Amino acid sequence: MKKQRVIAAIDFGTHGTGFAWTTIDDRHKDPKRRQVWFRTRWPNHPTPYPKNLSALLLSRDGELVAWGYEARRKWAAISARGESRDYEFHLGFKMSLSTDEKPEGEEISGGRLGYDKSKKLATIFLEKMRSTAMEEISKSGYSSDEVRWCLTVPAIWDDYQKQLMWEAAVAAGLPDDEKRLQLVIEPEAAAYHARVSGVRTINASGRRASLMSKGSRFLVADCGGGTVDITAYKTDAQNRLEEIGRECGGKFGSEYVNQAFLENILARRLGSYDVVDQIGTQSPASVLDLLDSWEKAKVSITKLEDDDIYLPIPAALDRLLDDAARESLSKSQDGVIDFLVVTAGEAREVFEAVVPGILSLVDKQLDEMRAQRRNTPGKELVILVGGFGNSPYLQERLQEHLTGRADVLVPPDPQVAVLLGAVHYSYDPQTKSRRTKYTYGCEAVGVFREGIDPEGSLITLPDGGRRCGNLFSRYVQVGQSVPVDELVTQTFYPLYEDQKQVAFNIYSSTSMNPTYVTDPGCKLIGKLTVDLSGAMELPRSRRAIRCSFVFGEVQMKVMAVVVKTGEIVTANLDFTPVN
Repeated sequence: MKKQRVIAAIDFGTHGTGFAWTTIDDRHKDPKRRQVWFRTRWPNHPTPYPKNLSALLLSRDGELVAWGYEARRKWAAISARGESRDYEFHLGFKMSLSTDEKPEGEEISGGRLGYDKSKKLATIFLEKMRSTAMEEISKSGYSSDEVRWCLTVPAIWDDYQKQLMWEAAVAAGLPDDEKRLQLVIEPEAAAYHARVSGVRTINASGRRASLMSKGSRFLVADCGGGTVDITAYKTDAQNRLEEIGRECGGKFGSEYVNQAFLENILARRLGSYDVVDQIGTQSPASVLDLLDSWEKAKVSITKLEDDDIYLPIPAALDRLLDDAARESLSKSQDGVIDFLVVTAGEAREVFEAVVPGILSLVDKQLDEMRAQRRNTPGKELVILVGGFGNSPYLQERLQEHLTGRADVLVPPDPQVAVLLGAVHYSYDPQTKSRRTKYTYGCEAVGVFREGIDPEGSLITLPDGGRRCGNLFSRYVQVGQSVPVDELVTQTFYPLYEDQKQVAFNIYSSTSMNPTYVTDPGCKLIGKLTVDLSGAMELPRSRRAIRCSFVFGEVQMKVMAVVVKTGEIVTANLDFTPVN
């Protein structure tokens, strides 16, 4: 393996995706002097922006036609020619990795996507982003085997979704090696950027808060296109980050503001959502054109906005309006039919479809931070990042909501905070510990307790021994602070003499200390298989295996050792969807 000389990060987002990179050398050891490069020019995007559109245009047989903004442009031309049935246009497909059902925000552009389809789309898109990044990095004389990569994932994703992203990344040509490919939690990456770049209060008072000083505490609200992720941290004496809040989040990103625009404004103007849906089927690009105009307008909407917003109605959409829809549009806008007129009140109403959910998540995390402070005085710090974090409306509502309780801070260019922070994270990880989202354990076998354990759990062994077969063997508790490199170990024995492998079901639970894997709140999240074929010469009683889990990393890891010989044996951890 060649020495790693470059750090490269890909921030894969619902709406936009970008890459950034830096070199590993003496001049970049100090993070405040570290230079990070990223692309701001993308084909068919007229203005500089750090991210390409997360979009794909595929032929009917699944071949890539175009990606990014180029895919959007070609899709518009294809739709105008009435040839859209021969192609697939996908936008926002990352959201489908977090659910096997139809995403709420994809009625117009995405259609129903399951895990397999969305993983395939992610692979295609990441391959283009990887190769584009390498084209740029190679111009400076570096080869692909000298690059260490990191890829961002939402904090609210479970282990199965992280596994899907890893598999998609490897299929896209990124290295299948934990030393050369890391997953980084998006708000945690943003925290790294905020610590390096500095943050200022949202009211431009000039106050600059230091997040590098011992004991500093702050909440990061990463508001992107699809999800809002929230985590909280404090800085220890060695300037390392300790996660002090349990990550929380939800589908309150800016794409849901766009969906509310379609449902609450466009559908109201045209008479019903069925009309919007029909237009979206006949000319999907025309609806996307209108959404583009809304996207440009909404970035300047403020809480005190009092001017109407005029959005030009695309010609392709106008041609599809029947007499009833045209009359409804005219009647609702005092005769104006060339523009979609959005009143200031309606604009606020659209934002309010998601903003209260964001405020509720922030409150939940602040309450937990406050409980940990006990009676220590002082305000908390809330750092707002992500593309949606640029919204004046969201900034003003958040500041108003937190008056007297917390200061709202924004780092420079919040839309690239996760991207640049991912580079800093991969260059020099400074996270000391994370808190577990659930209680984790495995299904284990113990002595059957007559009159206590349910009869349905009884296992009778060949020698007549009676065992209870669905016990929850706990590794860590929900909310527990776990150092990133800590091993949590338990020892297990095979049940049968001829047993060449041991298979465990891995469970999560919302309870602190469940007894059985069938208890309320317990969910099967994966399976662990340990190969014992190389230890079959040992008697069963001496064939014990020691399973060690790492829960403090972004991805759960496991190692298995035969206790008697010290031999490390193969342990495959495979996660499953959680319903």
